[in-house]
Amino acid sequence: MNFQQNNLKSTSSPYLKQHENNPVWWQSWSDEVLEYAQKVNKPLLISIGYSACHWCHVMEHQSFENADVANIMNDNFICIKIDREERPDLDALYMNVVQIIHQSGGWPLNVFALPDGRPFYGGTYFPQHQWLELLDNIQSMYHHNYSKALEYVHSIADGLTKMETIELKSEQKLSKDKIQETFDFWKQQFDDEWGGFNRAPKFMLPNCWESILRYGVQTKDEDLLIQTKITLDRMAFGGIYDQLKGGFARYSVDPYWKVPHFEKMLYDNGQLLSLYANAYKVYGEKEYKTVIEETIHWLKDEMLSPKNTFYAAIDADSQGEEGKYYVWNSSELKEILGDEFDFFKAYYNVGGFGEWEHGNNILMRLIDDEDFCEKNQFTLDELAIQRKKWKETLNKIREQRIKPHRDEKVLTSWNALTIKGLCDAYQAVGNEEYLKLAKNAIEFILDTQWDGETLYRNYKDGQTTIPGFLDDYALLIETLIKLFETTSSQKYLEEAQVVTEQVFNQFYNHKNKMFAYKSHYDTPLVNETFEIYDNVISSSNSIMANNLFKLGKILNQEHYIYQAQQMLYNVEEKIHDYPNGFANWIQLYLNFSHDYKEIVIIGDDAKEYLNQLNLYYIPNAIFVASKTESLEITKNRWTEGKTGIHICENYACMMPVYEIEKAIEMI
Repeated sequence: MNFQQNNLKSTSSPYLKQHENNPVWWQSWSDEVLEYAQKVNKPLLISIGYSACHWCHVMEHQSFENADVANIMNDNFICIKIDREERPDLDALYMNVVQIIHQSGGWPLNVFALPDGRPFYGGTYFPQHQWLELLDNIQSMYHHNYSKALEYVHSIADGLTKMETIELKSEQKLSKDKIQETFDFWKQQFDDEWGGFNRAPKFMLPNCWESILRYGVQTKDEDLLIQTKITLDRMAFGGIYDQLKGGFARYSVDPYWKVPHFEKMLYDNGQLLSLYANAYKVYGEKEYKTVIEETIHWLKDEMLSPKNTFYAAIDADSQGEEGKYYVWNSSELKEILGDEFDFFKAYYNVGGFGEWEHGNNILMRLIDDEDFCEKNQFTLDELAIQRKKWKETLNKIREQRIKPHRDEKVLTSWNALTIKGLCDAYQAVGNEEYLKLAKNAIEFILDTQWDGETLYRNYKDGQTTIPGFLDDYALLIETLIKLFETTSSQKYLEEAQVVTEQVFNQFYNHKNKMFAYKSHYDTPLVNETFEIYDNVISSSNSIMANNLFKLGKILNQEHYIYQAQQMLYNVEEKIHDYPNGFANWIQLYLNFSHDYKEIVIIGDDAKEYLNQLNLYYIPNAIFVASKTESLEITKNRWTEGKTGIHICENYACMMPVYEIEKAIEMI
């Protein structure tokens, strides 16, 4: 291979392909590249980003497309480009480096390392003049003060070891009082007026609101239920939600959910489908059903691949401007809508709160439809007809604009989140199409990404090139369990158990009884990482621990439940000071500290009964529905000619009931 040229043309990653014409001699990460770097004794310049990243594009334009800057990079460094979505293992490792140095991180992520990959400095976005100064300082230190570079290497290595060390903890007390104190502490961080947490930028964090909703329902905590509803209402009303087409942007730069970072990510929308579906079960809000329907329509229209899976992301930028595809000028709207403009203006706050910059507006709402109709002497039916008409008119015009770039790689983990979201949406509203979309997508993943031993992370242009990481396996298992609980089809349960055994085989660490992020069979990195902190996506260890608890209950496998409990003990003391970072672990905590049920439905009408029960929000239970006694949990529960609902706790069951209403009363 010729390393003195840009070698990204052969990659399938849309992000890397964005850089294939840069004058920088970019390489993909590989053992061969590291060997070459050691041979020529040049430090590594590792630049990590993703295709929908606005500041990645800015830095590319300022520095990586500049021939003079590129010459300096090429002369002094081996330059490696990494797609963080394809290689989250490398992203996590080098992000931790930047966190150690600066106590903050982000993308683009730029790290300097010895030729063998051991890091000694890093940062995020650098304007061109700072970047040139940094390049000069780094190459000078490496060649003229190597001992200083080694000093930094050892210091960062110590920091990484401390970050990744997880001690095996003895049994902890998992008490209702302690978790109540955690929620009381969490409440202090709420934004009571605008919803979410009291900070900006504002991320939606669906895993946090799933736990808050669950605890609110289980303990009848009105404060939590009200706060969850405020948050979901405000997000659905805000500019962060695409008011014309559906689907959510990644985050809001302000506290009001007004100005989004306009990129749309699959992982956000998959998780938000689950959250709004569960909230619809609790609150019965028509608005939430609309969010579900519009988001799935957007997924089908803009994100669905010919293989029935879902693409990764849509950029924030088009024609070099962030949000240009989504925003509207008042005069443009007036010309399009004519006599209806004033009414539209009032509804979507055009020229008022929705005004952004350069005379453009982000469509958003401040009040619900009932209040708006009362204020403007309109009926809800009239408003619904008008809204539909506006959306049809403006979507046709928006379609004619130059669209933002779409990242057309398929990621197993993000598709798993979306399949789960589709299942939750099907449970809540009963639309068979949603279940069909979920089944089609899981079929592709099981047929193409999974060979019975190895799960692959990515798919693009007929290629699956990267073995999966723990999040791919854990999220697939979670989704297979959800499909089983939604459809009663045992093939999903059987597949979940097979994948689970491979997780133990490939990722389990016997010292701390946690799961490593990277398979033992893959080329090791400079540090073994254990993902325990929940972020915008829950940590792979928290997902795996919740999976083991549920599988243990469904399959009557105590060792799975003990494993989940041990993992919880290992992180328990961290949960109470930082609930945002352990939101999904809190779900597991509640499984052990509060009542948890096994709901077993046996008989010819088991599937129909399951569908009816799934209309209710019952987060503290596993569901097993079957026409036969084929599973251990279903043994000796068959009654001839009847479909019985058995409500159990730790496998001790009450007398079966044969009507949904009675079952709900007992639950």
